[in-house]
Amino acid sequence: MRRLFSKKHYSLKKSTAVLIHTFHLYKKKKVKLSAREKGLIESSIKTLQDDIMNNDKEKAYASAKNLEDLSLVYLKKNSLEKTKDTAITLVLALCAAVVIRQSWFELYEIPTGSMRPTLKEQDRLYVSKTTFGINIPLTTNHLLFNPKLVERNGIFVFTGQNMDIRDVDTKYFFIFPGKKQYIKRLMAKPGDTVYFYGGQMYGIDQDNQDISSSLQNENLSKIEHIPFIYPEGKLLLGNKTAFDVYPNVTIYQMNEPVARMQLQGKKVTGEMLRVCPTATRCPPPVNEYYELWGFKNFAMSRILTKDEAKSLSELTDASTSQSNYYLELQHHPSLQSAKLSRDERGRLRPMLGHSVSIMSINEEHLKEIFNNLYTARFIVKNGFAHRYGSITHQLNNGAFLPRLVDVPDGTYEFYYGKAYEVKWQGITKELPPSHPLCKFSIDKVITLYNLGIEFDTRFSPSMKFSLNPSRYAYFRNGDLYLMGAAIIKKESQEMQSFLANEKSKQQAHNLQYPYIPFEDSGAPLLPDGSLDKEFVKKYGLTIPLESYLALGDNHAMSADSRDFGFVPESNLRGAPDVIFWPVGPRWGRPDQPPYPFFNLPRTVVWGCLSLIGGIYYLRSRRRNKLPIEL
Repeated sequence: MRRLFSKKHYSLKKSTAVLIHTFHLYKKKKVKLSAREKGLIESSIKTLQDDIMNNDKEKAYASAKNLEDLSLVYLKKNSLEKTKDTAITLVLALCAAVVIRQSWFELYEIPTGSMRPTLKEQDRLYVSKTTFGINIPLTTNHLLFNPKLVERNGIFVFTGQNMDIRDVDTKYFFIFPGKKQYIKRLMAKPGDTVYFYGGQMYGIDQDNQDISSSLQNENLSKIEHIPFIYPEGKLLLGNKTAFDVYPNVTIYQMNEPVARMQLQGKKVTGEMLRVCPTATRCPPPVNEYYELWGFKNFAMSRILTKDEAKSLSELTDASTSQSNYYLELQHHPSLQSAKLSRDERGRLRPMLGHSVSIMSINEEHLKEIFNNLYTARFIVKNGFAHRYGSITHQLNNGAFLPRLVDVPDGTYEFYYGKAYEVKWQGITKELPPSHPLCKFSIDKVITLYNLGIEFDTRFSPSMKFSLNPSRYAYFRNGDLYLMGAAIIKKESQEMQSFLANEKSKQQAHNLQYPYIPFEDSGAPLLPDGSLDKEFVKKYGLTIPLESYLALGDNHAMSADSRDFGFVPESNLRGAPDVIFWPVGPRWGRPDQPPYPFFNLPRTVVWGCLSLIGGIYYLRSRRRNKLPIEL
């Protein structure tokens, strides 16, 4: 046994620790000792105890050293005993850690940018596991789960157990097989029906009450909500024919089959499918794909030069315009105008048709875009940029990386038009106006708008790929919004010309392939300003029972319910209470409606922990109380 203390003299407290430790070790080993050895140790224990009780520090120190020497000779643990003690300690510590992390609290590090700007890569969070109920460790079961504790617009943590999520498997402590946990914003509860317009959500609950105010929290006004990641969503392709054609395609949105396309002869036909939120509620499908949940209110966008606009066959509007730059808008994905075509992977299959608009923009618009720019976090090295956390730069020798030749090597990000450098452990520092990233140039704006999310030149208009960057456009109150900001105002000459041109194109197209103009359809409101509940019921997205809609704050970079579907109620694990790193303006409670601090699950867990702690304290005090009896 190693001596507990190496100081020249022990305090009475340290001598007492030697006494207690040796006494309990002696109780375990005394059955293996001879009568003489027992007598020596018991005599030394009694002597040390008497010295301590008499408050004689010097004698207690000498007696403690003597007792330590005897312990090294007679009470030393063998290898088997040491192994046994270590194993028991590790098992108990592991069990305690699992219970604490699963049912009490856990510390998290944010790995991706799906919740930017609320939560950024490398943020550290304290997550409470008692926000909604008591989690049963290593399962998806709860005790005392209370759905009323769940808040719309609140941030929550859930497990990927039994969900259609890629790369979901993990191991806790490298031992217990489990599923990864994810963090998103909870936007809708079971039975809610929601509709998307203007980057916002409108809705009713299962009791037909308007919940739009809770979906449009004023403190979260800069967070946009888009009903899709890609207009075509996820695809399930049927078997390939002998002519290398995939004739049957099923489209999934919210991980639910919503439409089907078939090749019949040389014609592509399509049908909308029923989306049944419950077994008893299965309304007829909408007539067209773009009528789903507000799809028609949103467009995929990118900036084109005049030469790029002319080279794209559908954009003949650019031929007569005097502008040198254009905003391309792809909108109204349609089954009626679906065609057989090759996708970005070279597969010949039915593809949704869509209407394409272009709007002339000038340098002032480009400056406004730059002043509101946001991007993914990205790394610049040797004049090339790639997205933080991606492996694009490792593929094809970096052949698809955009160039930022004047930017020094480093990690950067844009938000709300401000550029930041990302330093050690995710700490950000706003760049000075003299930095190359902060200096306006038209080429830089076009590059960072078109490629600032993917940082992959295959999303560039000049490349022969059918890839659209994750840049979304929508109308709100007549203004055209990009990146959450009103970039082109309804009263501007560009807007008036655009809307007039949209009407002309609609009239010029034939009935087989109609052109649907991109214009402001308006919020789902009645003339008196109240919510049009019947409209929301007909065209909105209804959340199944015991399920929740999870959306990332960074709609452009978030795999969320739009990809993997609704989150089962049993998968809810807890909610973040505090951002404790990095220190800065976001330190503290994250932006969300406050969860109640006192609730029944938390009270029960804290009560149990207090009881266990009290029992441990009383037992320890009893075991270590003097005088001890041999």
